[in-house]
Amino acid sequence: MDTRSSRILEKLARAKADPSLLKSFGAAKHEFTLNPPLPESAIVGFEAEHGVTLPADYRRFLLELGDGGAGPSYGLLRLSAAYTEPFDYPGALTEPSAFVPGTEYSTGWWDDFPGPDDRRPDPLQGTLSVVHHGCSDFTQLVVTGPGRGRLVNVNWDGAVPPYVLEDLDFLSWYERWLDELLAGHRVAGFGDKLPGDEGILIDILATDPAPSRRSRAATSLAQLARLSPTAVRALETATTDPAAAVRTAVLGVAWRCDIEIENAARAALSDPEAAVRAEAISVLRVRRTADLAEQARAQLTTDDPELIRRALQALGDSADLTSADIAPLLNREDHRIRTSAAFHLGDARDSATEALAHALADEHPGVRLLAVQTASRRDDRALLPLLRRMLATESDETVVVNLRRVLGE
Repeated sequence: MDTRSSRILEKLARAKADPSLLKSFGAAKHEFTLNPPLPESAIVGFEAEHGVTLPADYRRFLLELGDGGAGPSYGLLRLSAAYTEPFDYPGALTEPSAFVPGTEYSTGWWDDFPGPDDRRPDPLQGTLSVVHHGCSDFTQLVVTGPGRGRLVNVNWDGAVPPYVLEDLDFLSWYERWLDELLAGHRVAGFGDKLPGDEGILIDILATDPAPSRRSRAATSLAQLARLSPTAVRALETATTDPAAAVRTAVLGVAWRCDIEIENAARAALSDPEAAVRAEAISVLRVRRTADLAEQARAQLTTDDPELIRRALQALGDSADLTSADIAPLLNREDHRIRTSAAFHLGDARDSATEALAHALADEHPGVRLLAVQTASRRDDRALLPLLRRMLATESDETVVVNLRRVLGE
């Protein structure tokens, strides 16, 4: 057993000896215990069956440390469960994986993945599943192709873009999980964080030429156990980054981690990008600033549905939302804005009967549905006659079901 494997076992023993770590996501399933290692013959048999040679570090892990067990989230999968022939054609594990280190992937890439010749393509070809994080989220190990030996976080439904982790091999990735776990960092869905301590992440945030990497440095800082004043200042400075994606990421971190950068958030409310302003208003909402209602109300003139949703949420939290704030939104062309408006009428501090009546007649069933539910939440009995008439003419089945429930039929 080499030095790195011995070091991993020592760190794993430390994790197992700390009762508080059993509360971390998924730990109750594996309890920081590895399954017995595999014999060489079992690994050779798997490789022969699938026509591949496993990456050296993963192979060493199976031989020296264990066949699954302790690991990120619910733990490492056994080799026998890492490849269960999920593809529609044989030999998919030998097809080169398209995951390449340093490449930025979009959600659309998953749907448009170019597979080999006329067989059904699958973006998971050439990879093994090593961790199931829950739902459709997995970490895959690239077995074949230019990214061989690297790990990729993927959502099997394609809901979020795949991300090739920066760890150079399986053992480096696994030891980093232990290091961050023992340091008290957040490790749920492990791997999305960039490797490195606070100083390294601050440097990436400030100097890396790639906006995507600067953005990831910001979200990676949020996964540390604690942030120093230096890190907070770095995040505040990054709210003026040239790339909108970075500004958005930084302000998103600020409100999710309740970081005190209200002045930077106020300045960001003048940002030309609606996505940045949406995150900025959420910072003020979480910090419960005295000017929250004023700042949120000023954002209601936008055409961006998400920014309007955040502004309405902030006004609702401030207890200063009125039906007069919402009524103009019920006439917007975008039905998503009208849907948010119908929902947040439930937070209006004054009568919303007239505005709800307007929303109940909306052409979009989603708006009518939210209006029915909001009328029920407000127990607005003045609308009962209208709801009864509506039941006789409503064509959308979901709206009808909700109408019957509200009317007790």
